[in-house]
Amino acid sequence: MSFLRATFGVGEDHRMFQADVLRWKCLAPHPFWEGSRGYALRHKSAIAAFGCVAPCRFLSGAETVAGCNVIDWAASRIVPGAGIMLYRHIQELTGAMINIGGTRDARRVLPTIGFDERVELHHYTRVLRPWRHLAANRKDWKSPLRLARDYRELPRAAKSAVASPVNLPTGVFPDASATRQVVCERTPELLAYFLACPAAHVEAYRLERGYFLLSRVGRECRIADLWVHSAETPDWAAGYAAAAAAAGADPRTTQVTAAASLPLQTGALEQAGFRCTHAEPVFVRDPVSRLAGRRDLALGLLENDAFYWSPSPASDRAKYISS
Repeated sequence: MSFLRATFGVGEDHRMFQADVLRWKCLAPHPFWEGSRGYALRHKSAIAAFGCVAPCRFLSGAETVAGCNVIDWAASRIVPGAGIMLYRHIQELTGAMINIGGTRDARRVLPTIGFDERVELHHYTRVLRPWRHLAANRKDWKSPLRLARDYRELPRAAKSAVASPVNLPTGVFPDASATRQVVCERTPELLAYFLACPAAHVEAYRLERGYFLLSRVGRECRIADLWVHSAETPDWAAGYAAAAAAAGADPRTTQVTAAASLPLQTGALEQAGFRCTHAEPVFVRDPVSRLAGRRDLALGLLENDAFYWSPSPASDRAKYISS
């Protein structure tokens, strides 16, 4: 879509805005949303704002709360307030809404349209092949220090659980009563939708008491989703260690990344040898308080476009607004 490319300053080679990816994001059947998920506001026959709905459902233990995140949120400066008008329209179509990260302008605007910050999403990385990772990335005077750090962190892995590749996980899915957190609902149909993502190679694995999804984008493998039916940190650490081992089975992979928002999962990632690189605020709009003000939302990479996002050769992450 030329509007998105022009707004975000990327070229036709930007994978996120190519036709097959946009069809999957906006038009492919989704079990949590009926019809198209791409919304545009037009002014004089031209697009003035655009947003794509990424649906989700929250399991609080008391009820299931329909929600969504808006990705590819973009607006033309020619029509002031067009982006806000579009966002307000989408707000009327769902219950709770979340927004992960976003630009400085987006973070400034969100509280004015009913969002409040509830939690932070912490991003983690673990380098699997330090020399090859160094060779594939830009080098500067800190490169030897990074190489030494990556080698030093290699032996820190926790005991790994047993993982088996499957076509589609079944059986054990997120359950709010197991961890006493607000978790995101997963169903076979939803995971099938994620596995069909054309922008990444997504794989499914079964654990004894859970599952995980891996998303491969270039030399990086992302733990797109992981669930362990336990409230014990060592059990989750073993799950993350198993995911890291499965990620490393591909010799092209130099690092594995993951994200989590709550201490159970972040503590497990650290036990499994992952290092936190940064954190993003998570904003929530819950106008009728169906989540009862809770701040224990367990989120990962599936809740927006982070599990498949890839940079354009002519751009960088700072130019891409993932709202």
